[in-house]
Amino acid sequence: MARFQTNRRIAFAPELLLEIVADVASYPEFLPLCTGARVWDDADLGDGKRSFRASLDIEYPKLRLKETFVSDVIVDAKRLTIRATSSEGPVKHIDNRWLFTVARGGCDIDFHLEYEMASRLLQLAMGSVFEIAVRKVMAAFEERAHYLAKGSLTTS
Repeated sequence: MARFQTNRRIAFAPELLLEIVADVASYPEFLPLCTGARVWDDADLGDGKRSFRASLDIEYPKLRLKETFVSDVIVDAKRLTIRATSSEGPVKHIDNRWLFTVARGGCDIDFHLEYEMASRLLQLAMGSVFEIAVRKVMAAFEERAHYLAKGSLTTS
């Protein structure tokens, strides 16, 4: 099983970043390689928690990859965490955790991912591009925060 963890400080409030990461339906607007997204079974669990199922269509033309990933997601607004898990489709096992912590000048993001793909070929392909892809994903979330913050400043 492959594991990956990274930390990054971003100059935005953790609540904004949690909201951006939890807004899976908007991913195709800004996330590299994401060509489609769908959310269903959205449920309020109380005490600041909600759960939903989500699918992401990911396409990486250079490797001729086109896959749909389905996950169960739990967003905990009080603890500023998001957890997505899956064991279906191209994934044998995935456990993705986000933790947003108030930090000087913004927010520390702790991103943790464990995954094992159902296909050995897909596992090798993911491993070869994974670190670069995660960097692009993190940059895309930061750019999204800049875009949304700028929009809220111009509308007030």
